[in-house]
Amino acid sequence: MAKKKKEKRAVGWKEHVALPDLKIKSVIAKIDTGANVATIDAANIKFITKNDIKYVKFTVKKRNNTIRKTSAPLAGFKRIKSSNGDVEKRPYIKTDILMDGITKNIELTLTDRGPMDYTMLIGRKALGRRWVVNPSIGFLTKPSGE
Repeated sequence: MAKKKKEKRAVGWKEHVALPDLKIKSVIAKIDTGANVATIDAANIKFITKNDIKYVKFTVKKRNNTIRKTSAPLAGFKRIKSSNGDVEKRPYIKTDILMDGITKNIELTLTDRGPMDYTMLIGRKALGRRWVVNPSIGFLTKPSGE
């Protein structure tokens, strides 16, 4: 029996996404097909160990200056080359993203994005093969797929 192909859905160049594990209901993410991984604007990054499990505590900064303190198990560190060529060793976590009514587990790196316009970037690995990007429009979806 042939495996049924999932229909690809279109997303715009920026979208509202949710990160339910981090209790973030909506954040504006830029879809960045030039990036490999997803990243979020994080400040006050601290590492703790609880019951022999390493965690990372951090504050997510949103564009409208609201913040959310959160934590997650530390999955490790990744060497990331930024658009200006600098290489940075970033902590990353594994967490669920909710976009267009679809939940997907992704790797999310944490870094201070400073004055960048968007709280989050979603790269190719996080997009996977489920979505196609329409770069001429933004906000084609809602996080819950409503």
